[in-house]
Amino acid sequence: MDVLTDVLDTLELKGWLSSRRELAPPWRYDFAASKDSMFHVLSFGGAYLQVKGEEEPIRVEDGDVLLFPAGHPHSLYDDPTSPQTRLVHLDYNPQREHHVVFRDGEGRKPLLLCGAFHFDYPHDFPLLQRLPKLIHIPGVQGRMAQGIPDIVRLLARESASQQPGAGVMLRRLTELLFIQVIRLWIDRQAEPSVGWVGALRDQPISVALGLIHQSPEHKWTVKELAEAAALSRSTFSARFTELVGEPPITYLTRWRMLRATRLIKNEVRMDTVAESVGYKSEAAFRKAFKREIGIPPAQYRRIGSKQP
Repeated sequence: MDVLTDVLDTLELKGWLSSRRELAPPWRYDFAASKDSMFHVLSFGGAYLQVKGEEEPIRVEDGDVLLFPAGHPHSLYDDPTSPQTRLVHLDYNPQREHHVVFRDGEGRKPLLLCGAFHFDYPHDFPLLQRLPKLIHIPGVQGRMAQGIPDIVRLLARESASQQPGAGVMLRRLTELLFIQVIRLWIDRQAEPSVGWVGALRDQPISVALGLIHQSPEHKWTVKELAEAAALSRSTFSARFTELVGEPPITYLTRWRMLRATRLIKNEVRMDTVAESVGYKSEAAFRKAFKREIGIPPAQYRRIGSKQP
């Protein structure tokens, strides 16, 4: 079972390009904290990144991709002395078309692409909780990775395009960018990795996660998962909790309810939803759903389709 694909698909990853800006010095953009993930791509020039809470700025070069999974505040500027150009609130807003800024003059100009990612889940999920506040993919490294340079080039081209279907292209390209960045970040983690994503590289825990995601309706026990992972029950439970961020059965319940939210939004009958996530009765399912999500499933069905 491809756990990463299953998670991103069920979380309903949505990408959005906010702006395409050709830059002329002096410039400085301060990005406020966001409830969504934020990303930036810099082309044809360099800049400095100041992450809030960090003392030293980070040099950003041509082709670098920056991802802030939890929407951590930060600044981008051409020079430390440059005054603020704009305070940006980069929250996912698919109803708004991306803003385009062109600069006069010949030749290539420094280009900054900014956007956001949104996940349809009412509570924090371990995937996002356990990612670092910044994932920085240097342009040199990105060009060595399959896919990223092509996505960046297409993003830059489509963001300046007025061709029919450009909006759909930009949404799909940003989503592909997120997936490629996460895949590359996973690949470059030193062993042993710590955190939820590290669990995907830990063979025993990855096996257990695969089983949970493949058959969430199964009445998994810690003993059964430990045996599949070829670990003792105590070792498996401690290792799973350390890497994933919560105990196995807690994760199983959370994943079941996440799957349920998607089925409910798709107008699946409530008894079918309950059965598909491992509950013999609707009453037991409704109780578990309210405990995890905070509202009854019927109420979630009424408001779920209205979420962004």
